[in-house]
Amino acid sequence: MLTPLEIHQKQFRKGAWGYKPEEVEDFLRQVSQAHEELYKENILLKEQVAHTEENLLRYRHLEETLNNTLVLAQRTAEEVRLSAEREAELRVKEARMQAEKILESARAKKSEIEREYEHMRNQARQFRVQFRAMLTSQLEAFKEEARDEAAVTLEATIPPGKIPFLNQDVRLPGGHKPYSGEDVQVPSHFHEDSDD
Repeated sequence: MLTPLEIHQKQFRKGAWGYKPEEVEDFLRQVSQAHEELYKENILLKEQVAHTEENLLRYRHLEETLNNTLVLAQRTAEEVRLSAEREAELRVKEARMQAEKILESARAKKSEIEREYEHMRNQARQFRVQFRAMLTSQLEAFKEEARDEAAVTLEATIPPGKIPFLNQDVRLPGGHKPYSGEDVQVPSHFHEDSDD
């Protein structure tokens, strides 16, 4: 591209019937001025374009940075969400396992208490049976002893050669009847059919 100075310094050869030099110089001056204005405007426009391209490049870098930041933020948010879900699932799992352990412990304790209760019931039942047998044995022994004592006492009070009827109302000395053991009552809670 011609510069204004090149246009201004352009020399033309003159012929016999050529153009008038003053008109050519005047025209060249006008062209040079117009071209100079266009040249300056072109330089200014190039600077503006360069500045615009620089800004555009900066904006593109900024856009790329923002996009990368957005992608990173989305990825981070997704990772946080997944981590929170995993943490929540882990806590729920741990809570369920803890609850299951508590239930299992409670079931084991219940079974142990039931076994202990059944053992105590069996011991109580066995004790009642043994105590009832002992009491019955003692009562029988006491009855036998009372009958023996009554017979001895009766023999001592009967005159020689006289035997009273056995079903008569025999009175011991002092007005007491001989102990037969028939009026002895066993407490109801010691009967054979009691399981309590």
